[in-house]
Amino acid sequence: MNKDSTKTSCDPIELPMRPITRAQTKRFKEAITGLIDQVWGDAVVRLIDQAWACTPCVPCNLLQAKL
Repeated sequence: MNKDSTKTSCDPIELPMRPITRAQTKRFKEAITGLIDQVWGDAVVRLIDQAWACTPCVPCNLLQAKL
């Protein structure tokens, strides 16, 4: 038997081709959640930075009306 085929992967995002345990499922879920949080957080930070750095392209007109 080849030792490489029985060795478990160190990468928690890489799933084996055989059935997985609940512990492996939990680690996979945590890894995916962390990755999504990181990507989402980076996107939000980038949008906030753009909002603060951006000057309005169209001036805003305020209208006042007496009723």
